[in-house]
Amino acid sequence: LRQVRFSPDGLYFAFLCNERHMGLMETLHTSREPLLLTLKWSKLDLEVLNFFWLPAAGPDYAELVVITTQGLEVFRLTFDTYVAKSTKTLPTPARLCWVEPLTAMVLVCTGPRTLQPFDFKTKAPKLPKFDLVLGHGQVIELEDVAVMPVYDSTFCIHADSSNGRVSLRNISNPTQGMPEHDIVIDIADEDVSIGTLRLSNVDNLLVVHCVDREVSAVFDIRHKERGIVPCISGPCPLGCGDSGDASLPWQLFSFINGSTIVDSAGGNVHQLKLDMAAVLQDFLARTPNDLAAVMRFLLRRTDCREHIVWTLTRALSAKPCLNDWAQAFAVLNQAYRQSIEAVSQKAPSGP
Repeated sequence: LRQVRFSPDGLYFAFLCNERHMGLMETLHTSREPLLLTLKWSKLDLEVLNFFWLPAAGPDYAELVVITTQGLEVFRLTFDTYVAKSTKTLPTPARLCWVEPLTAMVLVCTGPRTLQPFDFKTKAPKLPKFDLVLGHGQVIELEDVAVMPVYDSTFCIHADSSNGRVSLRNISNPTQGMPEHDIVIDIADEDVSIGTLRLSNVDNLLVVHCVDREVSAVFDIRHKERGIVPCISGPCPLGCGDSGDASLPWQLFSFINGSTIVDSAGGNVHQLKLDMAAVLQDFLARTPNDLAAVMRFLLRRTDCREHIVWTLTRALSAKPCLNDWAQAFAVLNQAYRQSIEAVSQKAPSGP
C-alpha cells in the first residue's frame, strides 16, 4: 500500500498499491469488497503519480482524478449502486505532477522544463503549456515547484535555488497566466548563493525557507513597493513545539501541502504557524510612515481586529500627521462598507 486519499465526506477512500493498482473502499465497511479501478492505459511501464478527490461533486456521487505517466483520468463513484466508471480521459505524457485538491488544479511536467496545467472546475480542464526558465542542462525537479492557492488564485510557484529567486504564475486564470503577469521575488543577497529554497503558505502569506541557512522570510504578494514584492518579516529561524527537535538539520524536512512540515528523521509532522504579532512588528519597522498600507495588510489577514486596534493605539501615541491618519481610516471605512454590503446581500429578502 503506497497512498490513501479519503473522499471529502470521509465515507470512502481511494488507495494505490504498487505502481498502478488502484481501488475504492467504504470507510465504515472495510469488509466489503473493494472496487478495483481499471485504468485506460495498460502499458507495463505505467505508473500512477498521484490522485485526489474533486471538491465539487453531486449529492449522489463523488469524483476521483488519477494522474499517471500516460495521462489523466476521472472516475465517478455512484453511491447507491456502488459502481465506479471512467468519465473522462486526458492523454498526456507526464514525468512529475503537483495537485491542489481544494481548487481542483493539477500541474503536470511533460518535458525537461515544460509544465501543463489542468483546471477540473471547468468543462475543458486542459490549459496552455508553459516553460520554466532554467539554467543550461537543468530539468524540473519535484521539490522545485509547488502549486498553492494564494488569495483568490492558484499559482505555480518555482523556487529557483540556483538564482535565489521565487516566481509565481497564475494557472487558474488564463488571462493572468502570461509572463508579463508573473510575480518574481528576489531572495538572494546580491551575488551571494543562498542555497536550497522551499515554500510554505500560511494565511495567504508566502513563506520562503532558505534550507541551508535554516531561516525563513515572509512575503505578501499583494504588498508591493515600486512594483517589487519586498520581504515583510525575517529572515528568522523556525521554532519547534514540544514534539519537535529544533536542532535537526532542515535538509531532513519536507515542506508539503502549503503549511505542513514533515520531519521524517524525528517521526513528527508539524503545522506551520506565523506569530502575527512578530510579523506585524517587522512590517511596521519596514513601513514606518505608511499607516494605510499596514491597515490593508492587516485586513487581508484572519482574526485581524486585535492587531488593528494595537496598531492604531501605537500610531496614536506617535502622533501621526492628519493626512496619514485620514488615509488609514479611509481604508478601514471602505472595508467596513464592503462588509456591510456583503452581509446585506446574504440576508434573506422579504418580510
